[in-house]
Amino acid sequence: MHNSNRGFTLVEMAIVLVIIGIILGAVIKGQDLIQGAQAKAVLQIPAKWEVPIWGFYDKMGYLPGDSGRSGNIQSFAQLQSDLQNNSFTLPASTISGVNNTVESLTTVCGQTITRNVMLLTNVPLATAKALDANIDGTEDGKTGRVRYCGTGTTGATAANVWPTTDPVDVVYFFDKLP
Repeated sequence: MHNSNRGFTLVEMAIVLVIIGIILGAVIKGQDLIQGAQAKAVLQIPAKWEVPIWGFYDKMGYLPGDSGRSGNIQSFAQLQSDLQNNSFTLPASTISGVNNTVESLTTVCGQTITRNVMLLTNVPLATAKALDANIDGTEDGKTGRVRYCGTGTTGATAANVWPTTDPVDVVYFFDKLP
């Protein structure tokens, strides 16, 4: 009698498992590449805004959005209008899910000195730390141009370290350091 019930051999099972592993590895690597590209886009936000802002300043002698010529940007809407009216291309105000505005605030990270800042909201924690390390050379979140001042607020005192929550809000001092 000949037995026609035949199962998979150990070699066939091993080949299938190797193929599944390769497919899973490719999917995971693809996700890493997408996340890396999103992080790089966020890391470029400050530079994308500084180019037209400082170009406007070089051309006009004052910052865009500074209607009183005080050195402080009164509103993001006025900044955008000034840039557009002088033929500067506006960067996107949302890049990879991160929202950004540029304005002057009187209380930033617990300090009561008026500063022009870029507010980046909804930033993935790892990207915020990378931005801090890239610009300031350290990812402490409390010194230099990139700071963490609390979620949803710029008035809080700077924390000692980046939080463990994700996403975070980031304050970027683009014109002068406090």
